[in-house]
Formats: sequence, C-alpha cells, structure tokens
Amino acid sequence: MNRRWSVPGSGLVVVSAFAISLAGWSRAVSAQEDAAVVETTTEELSPSETADEATPEYSNFREAYSAAFVYREAGDIRAAKAALQSAIELATRDREKADAHRTLISVHSELGDQDKMFESLEYVVENAPYPAFASLSIGSVNAIARRKGWVNEMKARYEKQLEKDPKNRSALVIMESYTYNVARDHAKRGEYIDRLLKLNEEEGKPLDVELKINRAFCDRLTRDFETAAKRYEAVSKESNEARAYCLMEAAYCWENAGNKANALKAALAADAMGPGKRAKRSLYQWHRTLADLFLTHLRKDEAIKHFEAALEEANINAYRDQCREKLRIANALKDS
Repeated sequence: MNRRWSVPGSGLVVVSAFAISLAGWSRAVSAQEDAAVVETTTEELSPSETADEATPEYSNFREAYSAAFVYREAGDIRAAKAALQSAIELATRDREKADAHRTLISVHSELGDQDKMFESLEYVVENAPYPAFASLSIGSVNAIARRKGWVNEMKARYEKQLEKDPKNRSALVIMESYTYNVARDHAKRGEYIDRLLKLNEEEGKPLDVELKINRAFCDRLTRDFETAAKRYEAVSKESNEARAYCLMEAAYCWENAGNKANALKAALAADAMGPGKRAKRSLYQWHRTLADLFLTHLRKDEAIKHFEAALEEANINAYRDQCREKLRIANALKDS
C-alpha cells in the first residue's frame, strides 16, 4: 500500500496515563489504538507514483492499442496517450507504429500539445503504408489546426523546416495539402507541387499521375486556362487510365482559354475513347462537361449522347432537371 500516514501537530490524542508511563508514546498508540482518537491526513502521491500505479502492463501491441480506445471512450485522454505510447514500444511492424501515431494525432491535440501532434503527423507521412494513409492524417491535422486556431503555427513550422532543408519531402507534402485545404492559395500550392515533382524526378520515383493532375488543376483554379490545358494534355499522353479524364479537362480549359478549335478536338478525342478508369470516379462530371461543350459547338448527336448519360449518373434532382432542360435544347438543334 503506497499511503503514508502522519499525525499533525494540532491533532488531539487521548490515551491512558498509565499506558504512557509503562510503554511510552509510540507503544501506547499501537497498544491502545482503540482508546485513542487520532486525526490523520493522507499525503498526496507524487506524480511518479501515480504514473506507476496508473500505467498497466500490456503483453502486445494489440492489447495496448485496444486499451487506448477504451480509455479514450471513457474520457481518460492521458491514459489513452500512455497506452498508445506502450503500443508503439510493443509494435513489431511499421504499420502498427503508423496506426498508433495516427491515433496519437487527435490525442495530442485534445491534450493541447501541438509539437507532439505534429511529430506524430510527420512520422505517419514518412512511414505511411500507402498514400491515402498519409493524406487522411494530413487532412485531420488541417481540420484540427483550423478548429483550434493553430493555423499560423502549422504554417511556420513547415516553412521553417523547408528553409533548413528545401528537399524535406514530408514538409513539402504537408504544405501542399495545407495550401489547398487551409490557405486556399492555389498558386502557392502549384509551387509546392512543382518542387515535389522535381524531387521525384531527382530521386527516380515512379510517375505520379495524380500529382500532375493536381498541378494542372492549380492552373485551372487560378484561371490560367491555356497552361492548364497543356498540362492536362501532357498527362493524357503519359497515362492510359487518366487519358479520357485529362482530355475532358483539357477541352474545358481550351474552351475557357478561347481556343475553340483545340477544345472541340480534345472533346472529340475524349468522346471517341469513352470514360477510362480515372473518369469513372465521377461519370456525371465527365459526361456533363463534354455535353455542355458539344452543345456550345452545336454538335447535336454528341450533346444528346452525353446529356443522356449524365442524366443517368446524376444523383441530385437539380442536376437531373438541368440535364433534361439541356436535352430539350439539344434535341431542338438542327441535325449536324
């Protein structure tokens, strides 16, 4: 038992005088305990003693990791943190450590520890078993930073890291997401993507199609439509899976850049291919974009084809109504 007992100076002790004379104070208290009225106080445990008693022993990663969720559900965030730290020590696989650090992100944030939260994020980014694992964690931290007002601290932390090491991949990845989802600075995001693409090239990394598509999207959002169209067309030549999607985007950007000939050329190429794997992520968007462009160019058959397909894919009543109205207009066109 880790309690220590003391008798304060103001405590009142009533004992038999005969017992005191025979055995003295210390023996009388123990021998005549039932005859004494003793005021006692309990000393508080030191932090180290409390931690020792509060930290259970775990036999493996899964046991510690599961305990963390139980503690967190009960509202004991500090115990959850301790369990996750134990889980990391007991982990036998990199994936387990990444899982624990991803969970620690929110635990550290709830405890108000910015630095530890960012450290866990950096571990996840550097050791993510697959890209989405890292991007989801970055998204969580972006949301936490906005909610807690830590946006400036986050920006300063990773800008400082990049000043020290311009090729810090983790900092570049985090800032690429930050500039898009938090700062909404699409031009700056484009700069970070350029640096990542250059770093990939220097390190001999495989082609990152999504990163190149995102780079073109930055130009589209900043209304540099001609540059965006050229980027989309370049990616269409590098990836079969993304070709139809990129040709659709190139057609849209050429149209907005005022180059109608290139816009129709790209749209017809996309139409001839049919939607590829990348375009199937949003068939409504793919068909609707092409349909609107063909209608603008008075291409009746192609417009009807894609408006009908978009109508089938639409999952919002307003979109369905729009497609029906556009179909009415397309059907009224003269035969092309």
